[in-house]
Parts: sequence; structure tokens; C-alpha cells
Amino acid sequence: MNREQDPDEYWFDWSMGINEIRIFHDHLCYAIQTWPGSPARPPEEQEFLKFMKQKTFAMLLEYQLDQPSAENDF
Repeated sequence: MNREQDPDEYWFDWSMGINEIRIFHDHLCYAIQTWPGSPARPPEEQEFLKFMKQKTFAMLLEYQLDQPSAENDF
């Protein structure tokens, strides 16, 4: 990374299979349920967890629409 590059403009792509997305989504749900709250953890962390939960849920729904005959137990 160029030292002068803005860190907010540095992106990664991450590939995961449907089973990994299911597990990741379940973990995000658990993390939200057990989040200790502020000030123990920054409030932005909870918002990010909720954001990622919504994104992974959208991935699961997209899979369900694309693969209607597949097992969709989420």
C-alpha cells in the first residue's frame, strides 16, 4: 500500500461459499446478542455488526432465490 493512500480507499475482495456465509451470519447474530455495550466496546462496533448481519442475510436470500431447490435452513 502506498503510504500516502487514504486507508478508507483501500478495499479487499473476500470469497466465501454459502456454508461459510451461513456460519458467519450465525456468528454475527451471536456477537450482536452478546455485545457487552458501550463503554466496554465502541458503539460503532455494534452498528457495524448489524450492518454485516444485514449484508450476509441478503446474501442468504439471494442464494435462496437463485437455488430454490437447495436446502435453505438459515
